[in-house]
Amino acid sequence: MKDKSSTNIVVIALIVAAVAVAAFFFGYVRAHSYTLSGTEALKSEQIQPIFATVKVTGTEDTDVVFTDVETGKEYKIGYITPGMGGSIKLERGKWYRVEGGGKLTVWPVRLRVE
Repeated sequence: MKDKSSTNIVVIALIVAAVAVAAFFFGYVRAHSYTLSGTEALKSEQIQPIFATVKVTGTEDTDVVFTDVETGKEYKIGYITPGMGGSIKLERGKWYRVEGGGKLTVWPVRLRVE
C-alpha cells in the first residue's frame, strides 16, 4: 500500500503542472490575438494561422472573408454578430487577407505588417 503523503504530493504536482501548461497556452494565444480596427468601414489585414483553426469575433454584424494571397481562393465564415463569433479551418503556413466590418479580433495568428 502506498504512503498517503506521497500520493498527496503526486496529486499536487499534477495539479501544478496542469495549471502551468494552461497558463502557457492561454498566454501564447493571447499574445497571438489581434484586433483589426481603424476608421475605414471594411478592415483588410494579412494573417497567417498558427494552428489549423482561426477564431474571429467582432463588434458589428458582418461577413468575414479570408482570401489566400497566393491563389485568390476565398473562405467565408459567413455572418458573425457582436455576441457570437465564428471559427474557420485554414491551412497553416499560408497568408490570408481577412476582411470584415467593425473591430475584428482574430486569434491565434501572426499578423503581416507592411
